[in-house]
Amino acid sequence: MRGIKKLQTLLARHASSTPTRVGRVLAVVLLGAGLQVATQALLARSLPKTQVGLISLLLGALPILSTLSTAGQGASAVRFLSRTESGTYDTVAHVRRLLALVLPLGVVAALAGAGFYELGWGLALVLVALVVSQNAAVVVSSIMRAEHRYELAMTTVRFPAMAAAVVLVVLRLSEALTYTSALVTLGVTFAVCGLMIAVRAIRTSGTGGKPVPRSVLREGVFLLGLNLSFAIMVSVDKLVIGKMLPYAHLAVYASLFAVMRGFDFLFYSITYVLMPRVNVLKKLELRKYNLLIAALAGVLTVGYLLLGDDVVSFLYAGRYDEGAYLILPFALSGIAKLFYSVPSSVIGGRLPRSALKQFLWFNVGAVVVNIVLDIIMIKAMGLMGAAIATAVAWGLRLAGGYVILARNRSLLAAPAEGTLEV
Repeated sequence: MRGIKKLQTLLARHASSTPTRVGRVLAVVLLGAGLQVATQALLARSLPKTQVGLISLLLGALPILSTLSTAGQGASAVRFLSRTESGTYDTVAHVRRLLALVLPLGVVAALAGAGFYELGWGLALVLVALVVSQNAAVVVSSIMRAEHRYELAMTTVRFPAMAAAVVLVVLRLSEALTYTSALVTLGVTFAVCGLMIAVRAIRTSGTGGKPVPRSVLREGVFLLGLNLSFAIMVSVDKLVIGKMLPYAHLAVYASLFAVMRGFDFLFYSITYVLMPRVNVLKKLELRKYNLLIAALAGVLTVGYLLLGDDVVSFLYAGRYDEGAYLILPFALSGIAKLFYSVPSSVIGGRLPRSALKQFLWFNVGAVVVNIVLDIIMIKAMGLMGAAIATAVAWGLRLAGGYVILARNRSLLAAPAEGTLEV
């Protein structure tokens, strides 16, 4: 009996370990990624490059507009609630408060983005549906993430995009995929999924007794800056290309970037688990995390350099082979992004507000450098210039993260407030 109990204990610890939870989240991310890559390939094969570029512009603007209009409230809720026992606070009331804030902001942000690019009312309505629905998913999933239900939280936040991808694949298989049907599918599917998520969250029962302090809303301002700077870093190259070069060029860049998103998927999985988890770990094994990331980055980079051009040719039937030269600079950005997951998670989840302020300034500087370099280098080198500028900016952002960790080294050794034995 003792042997069975010991085995059960070992299995339970393994199932709840950080790498295992990251692996589960990565499985969800990869499921969505597979659908999205398939969708990008189908669009690239079925539509003219200009139309693919316009759809890529909408999807590229979504992260920035959603991040801006959620005002850092999702990350702020994760930061606060992950330090407390589940059921202590009235999270449903907090979700209702946040939805009342971020949904109208989503409408305003989407209309402003559509106006900036002069997209017209049809595309503007699609963008509104995308942003508002994504905002609802972000708010609801943040509560699940704070309660360490990472897999369900990731499924929730990715649900609208995954559902839209499935419908687009069905349309392509039935030979009904056109530019108009693709846009209608994106708008309607996102809207329905967002409504389902919001209604389900509002009707949830079993809340805690304490109201979530309003100071959590104010702290969202700092996290908004960090999240927005990240969203800009992810999307700004494509947005600047959309302004400076023909949409056909953007289609090439976005299609290659879609293939290289293996780095992004791994980054999202690591940070999604690690940020709230650092508040329940008494010992932060940063060296162990970095060694694991180095191994993963090495394998992924070698795979892309050896097979990336073949994958591009296969997925897009040779139509985007001209962009294969972007694989190397995209890989360099991906490596920096993976290593950035450690300092960003620790600073965002565990260190005090003063560290958040310092980190924010580093990231704002990296965004400014990224935008300036994009403009200069796109004029000089075209798409290669955009890719190199992004890699340089990610290097600066990574350096800033480790500078902040070094400045707060003494706080890393102390247990976080409210830590639990895990």
